[in-house]
Amino acid sequence: MKQPGTLLRHDDRDYLLVEGGYNAATRAVILLARPDDSNFPRNETIQPLRWASQGEWQPVARWTETELRIPEERHEARRDLVTRLIDEYRAARKAPPVKAWAAEKDGSFLGKLEVSLPMGFAAYCMESRERAAELAVGAELVPVENLAMFFTHLVREGYSGAVWNAEQPLFFCVDALQDLQFLRVGKTKKGDAVVMEMLDARDGWAPYDGEEEIEFIDNTEACDARLVACIGRQPVMGWPSDGRLFSAGPEFGAPLVITSGEEPDAVPHGVVFTSEEAATEFVADAGEDLKTFPVNDLPRFLTQSELEGCVVALNPGGHRASSGILWSDGERVVLDSFSGFWKLGSAGFEPAE
Repeated sequence: MKQPGTLLRHDDRDYLLVEGGYNAATRAVILLARPDDSNFPRNETIQPLRWASQGEWQPVARWTETELRIPEERHEARRDLVTRLIDEYRAARKAPPVKAWAAEKDGSFLGKLEVSLPMGFAAYCMESRERAAELAVGAELVPVENLAMFFTHLVREGYSGAVWNAEQPLFFCVDALQDLQFLRVGKTKKGDAVVMEMLDARDGWAPYDGEEEIEFIDNTEACDARLVACIGRQPVMGWPSDGRLFSAGPEFGAPLVITSGEEPDAVPHGVVFTSEEAATEFVADAGEDLKTFPVNDLPRFLTQSELEGCVVALNPGGHRASSGILWSDGERVVLDSFSGFWKLGSAGFEPAE
């Protein structure tokens, strides 16, 4: 989603100025010129970019409180013009109101592991400063003046989404043009219906009826790094202290093997769970005549003949922090999780070499 820029006319030429940053501390102004503007000869090796419905442009300069950066050396001679255009834009632009609040501590925004945002750590975004302050013990309150820019920043920093007012999941998506879109999901005041809203180009919320095609972004690597930053480098959350796991299959003790007809290169896999409740829920959702059973000897379970050539999914469908892939090479059990590879020994997990 590209928010519309502001057009300025100077000497019969159009210039586009676009805001960056989500508050005064992060604010940036980007100046763009038309590709055929003789004041700013175009670098032919770089394609012009299309900005929403405002046509094609080439970036010229980026202003922040600390510097005015003009990347193209040939444009440096026009620094006075660049400064004049940006100053004119800034003088006419009032500071936007604060639309939301976040809280930051030790380089990460406060948030939680949200079930509906299972790929990683979701940041809190609160409408009320008071509610944000309740969560911000030992943290710094961060005003958000531009929601789209804030959510874009969260995407870049590897957050799996946001949680609006600590209750409503906010999903990071892309549309058919691969532009970012932000979908907020909640319920009516009576709680009898689901309400979906999309952040619009004016930084407001508009009803979403599903007509515009969107899909959740795939940002696994960045989300894994953010998970480690927020909850620490650990093999997996929720691993039972006694090492007792549970599985499901067509018969008691016989593992289920799942294959994907839609993905011919996918590796067949079995399933294990860190709780009996999770295994029971899986069986109920599967809609098949499956049985749950305990896994008391994980190495033996992983190396049985029925699972030859397979891996085993840990807590499939669960949150990334509590799931992963298990297998055994006959000598050791290996876990591939959000924090990397681990091997299971008598004293628990330790980093795999």
